[in-house]
Formats: sequence, C-alpha cells, structure tokens
Amino acid sequence: MSLRLRLTAVYLLLLVPALVLLSVAVYFLSRERTYDAVDENLRAKAQAVESALEHVLGPITETDIEQARNGLDRQALEGAVFQLRSPDGSVAYSSLGVGRELPETRIGVPATGFATEEVLGTRTRILVEPVVRVGELSAFIESRTSLQLADQSIADIRNVLGAGLALIVVATAVPAYVVAGRAIDPVRQVSRLAKEIERTADFTRRLPLGGADSEMRELTATFNAMIDRVDKMIQAQRAFLADSSHEMRRPLTILRTNIDVINDPRLTEAERRAIEEEMREEAEAMSRLISELLLLSREGRPAVAAREVDLSALAERVWEAARTAHPRHLFLKEIEPGIVLEGDSDHLERALANLLQNAALYTPGQGRISLKVRRENTNAVLDVADTGIGMSAEDAEHAFDRFYRGAGAHAIRTDGFGLGLAIVKLVVDAHGGSVSVSSRLGQGTTFTVSLPLAKLQLRSTEDLVRGRAGL
Repeated sequence: MSLRLRLTAVYLLLLVPALVLLSVAVYFLSRERTYDAVDENLRAKAQAVESALEHVLGPITETDIEQARNGLDRQALEGAVFQLRSPDGSVAYSSLGVGRELPETRIGVPATGFATEEVLGTRTRILVEPVVRVGELSAFIESRTSLQLADQSIADIRNVLGAGLALIVVATAVPAYVVAGRAIDPVRQVSRLAKEIERTADFTRRLPLGGADSEMRELTATFNAMIDRVDKMIQAQRAFLADSSHEMRRPLTILRTNIDVINDPRLTEAERRAIEEEMREEAEAMSRLISELLLLSREGRPAVAAREVDLSALAERVWEAARTAHPRHLFLKEIEPGIVLEGDSDHLERALANLLQNAALYTPGQGRISLKVRRENTNAVLDVADTGIGMSAEDAEHAFDRFYRGAGAHAIRTDGFGLGLAIVKLVVDAHGGSVSVSSRLGQGTTFTVSLPLAKLQLRSTEDLVRGRAGL
C-alpha cells in the first residue's frame, strides 16, 4: 500500500469510529425518547379514562359504566384504544363498541404495567393500570397503541444515520486522498529526482523550495543541500583525478623515455649515470606524489592519534632539519618551551616541514626565514615567515587548494606538485585548528597556524593566569 493510501486510511480510521459512536449515540437516544413518548401518551390516555370513573366507589358495575359512558365514549372518539375490565377480568367496556373486545394478548389481569406484544401482525404497546377506590380494587384500565409509526420513525433515523455516515466517509475519503497526495508531493518529488539523478548522473538538478509546509520545506532544503554536497564532491574528485593524472604523466614520461634511451650502446658511462640519476629523482618524485595523494584522497580528515605531543620539541627538530637542508638561508627561531598538544606528531611534523620547505623554496638567494611558536590564550600559535617572492591576493586566496601553483611559483620551481600547503590545511583541520596566510607580492609571506592546547596544558595555563591575577 502506498504512503498516500496509508495516510488516507489513517485519517479515516481516526474519523470513522468517532462518527460511528456519534451515530450510535444519536440512534439510541432517539429510540429511547420516541418510545418514552409512546408510554407517556398511553399513561395520559389511561389517566383520562380514570378521570371519567370518579363516581365509582366499589367494584365497577354496569350502572357505573352507564353513568360514565359519555366520558368513556368521548375518549374513544378522540382515538384512545382501551377497555375496562372488572376485577375478575371480564370486559366491562371497550372503545370498539358494545359487544366488541380488543384482541386477546398474553397479558392478563391482575398483571399491570407496560408490555410490548405483536397483535394481529402489528407491534403494540400495552399499559394495564388498576383503578383503586377507598382501598378496594374497582377495575383495570387496559390501553393500547400501535408502535408502527414509532418503529418507522426509528427506522428512518437509523437509515438516515447509516446513509449519512456512508456519505460522510466517501465525501471525506476523496478530499483526504487529495490532501494526502499534496502533503507527500514533496516526498514524491524527492524520490523522482533521486531516481532521475541515479539514471542520468546529473547532479546539477535541484528541487524548488516553493511554499510548502515547514517540515516539507526543510526536507526539500536538506535534500538539495545533500545533492549540492555530492555534486561538489564529484566535481572535486574529477578535478583531483584529472590533476593527479596530469602530475603523474610527467615523471612517467621521463622514466619511459629514459628506459628507451639507457639501452643505447652508444651512451658513455657518464651519460648513463646521468640518466640513471634522473630516473632515480623522477621515481622519488613520483613516490612522494603518490604518498601525498594517498593522504589527500582519504574521505574527511585523516585519523589523528590522541597522544600528547611536545610541540616545542617537535618545532626544534623540524627547524634544525630545515636549516640543514637549506644552508644558504638565514633561519631564525623563537620557540616557547613546554607547549603540549593532543594529536599526531608525524602529521604535525610533516605540516610544519612543508611550511618551512615552502618558505625556503620560494625565498631566492640568502633570504630570511623565521619560525615562532608561542602560547596564545587556549591555543598554540606557529608563525612561519619569509622574505621571499610573496603572493598576489588571488594566489593567497587559493594557496591551500590542491595542485594550485601561482605564476611566481611556476617561474621559480617547475617540478612542484602544489600539494604541500593542501596537506598543511588538512592536518591542521584534523587537529581542530586553523591556518591562514598573509602575503605581499615581492615582500614575503607569513603563514599562521593555530592549534588547541592539550587539556592538561589548558588547566596549567588557567592556574597560571589565576595565580598572576591573585585569585
């Protein structure tokens, strides 16, 4: 069963029982009131007959009948159906006329009260009341009335309620079906669009928000946001694959060419060693590229080990390695001791090494490179500054994009991949930090990394602040 039909069924299941209960209550209330009216009418007629017998002081006689005949006949003419019985049960007077009696029933004297019997094929209501004078039974008044009209009225009420209930259910089911269809239309749109995207792989399509209810509008907005994110991921994946394949084409081409050339018997030993050295360098470059691609290709952030890392000692170690690798540059440092983080020392070391290497590569001549590590509130802050070629505002905006290399970078170094700064941002984000760049073309660049301190270090810092404040 579809969701639309289920919603309609649920609506009807809530409505129909309430209508049925209401109809049953109306039916039984009407039935009770109708039959109560019949009984009241019978009782009123019996009292009218009894009022004609006011002169009777003992058991009723023919003389009493003759004296009361005018009043009794008047009741008969007004439509009352009754007869008087003497205490022994014989009929003393009948509204049908002299010598005629009402049809016999199972009710017999001295039984009194109301009863319902079928008389000559007609349901009849019967009331038998005693007439007592001076403590002595004088007669019995037996009144009768047909229940045909009352039964017909009750049947009409029952039929009207039943037909009305059926009509209301049908009249309600159709609008409920329509309303349910409109209510779930955004869901159907989401389903149809999902199927279309699955069939065509066109992730550029979106659902219109329109004027839907808040819940459906939220569903539509969430679906569009999800599709937008998937589209961006696919575009990024395509760009990543295109860029990575482009970057790998160069070392592979050089290796393939050198493999063909190295087998030439006319090569001298020096030329062969030069080719072998070039092949080794390209193989190392391709290995480094693959390693960086594996790190960047993982979904989300790389796994970070929750271990304490002495950032101060790590910075000292990376700074010494960079100074050894680039002896022409003037390396300066200001590293505050005892700064501790929670994270992965290998990833952090790689990120800092990338920043220092980037500064050295794009600082020609004997430029100056400085490293500062300090506490700042609840964070550890690293500044890597250089006096190199700098970046334009556009290049600085894309500095952390994968495979992005500005015009100045291409002019100085043609063999780079443009992945070093992307890895820096990936590692910093994985540690819950932030990285920014400030640069002026031709004057140098400064990268600033902010990382949260370890919880233990945070407590120690807070204690130190309280102590200095005299708290």
